[in-house]
Amino acid sequence: MSGKTDSKTDRLNRIFRAPAPLTALDRTTAEAKLIIEEQTQRWQELTATLRAARLAKEAAEAAKGTLASKARKKK
Repeated sequence: MSGKTDSKTDRLNRIFRAPAPLTALDRTTAEAKLIIEEQTQRWQELTATLRAARLAKEAAEAAKGTLASKARKKK
């Protein structure tokens, strides 16, 4: 039986090889992708914040503008 177990183990070792160690290029690429992903996320958050502030400002100006125009018409 041990002969069958050894051949099965050898077959599994050939199928499921250990991953190759990361090269310097692989590590650098992984770090660069992580940095780019973080920067993209921060950029999207900043864009959303600025967009919300702009829309709030435009809404306030529009409301202020309609109130001012109604006041002018009454005079």
